[in-house]
Amino acid sequence: MNIIKDIESKVSFVGISLGGLSTTESAVAVLDRNLKVIMLDKLFSMGDVKYFLNNFAGKQNSIILVSIPENEVMLSSKWKYSSRTYHPVNLNRKMMNRDNWTKRFATRGSEYFKDLNEEGYDIYRFDIDNMKRALSNGYAFKERTPIDCKALQDALRLKYGMRELPVNMLPVAQLEAILGAFLARNIAVGSEEFEYKQIGEYEDLQIIGV
Repeated sequence: MNIIKDIESKVSFVGISLGGLSTTESAVAVLDRNLKVIMLDKLFSMGDVKYFLNNFAGKQNSIILVSIPENEVMLSSKWKYSSRTYHPVNLNRKMMNRDNWTKRFATRGSEYFKDLNEEGYDIYRFDIDNMKRALSNGYAFKERTPIDCKALQDALRLKYGMRELPVNMLPVAQLEAILGAFLARNIAVGSEEFEYKQIGEYEDLQIIGV
């Protein structure tokens, strides 16, 4: 599958783990073709994300993958789900769906990422759960628990040769950003184990997965 043109010119690979709200930690990871960590940092507001990408000098020679953030104001508790049978959110004026309560994913930053794509940069979305399953780490442990993060970090460090990662545990957002950068790198160099494809589309950007 040839989604990206001039793939030989890509020398850095960016993964951004995007939180659904500015109060939720986001992160960025940049890898090179040899899986060396060029940059690993925390981000919070969309201003932080924009500042990084606007000032990242190598983005014309990069593949950028941004995670799809979960909608953190979605109806999630049992009583809210049950109440929908007699309090339809979209029909009852007292329960207007102003905050997209019924949508699983947030649209945070979508317009900005779409603008970058229209400017010619190779920017796509990726699904964190899809990548965890590719690393045989999906659903083995409760999501974002210490044991889940430790298993993910050990898989990247020991199985896939990212020896630069520390033994002590990284923040979860940084690990998820590394997943995006790891996928971007494998798109460029080719991998039989991680054969990528378009698995969907979100807010006018292709979702790349394995």
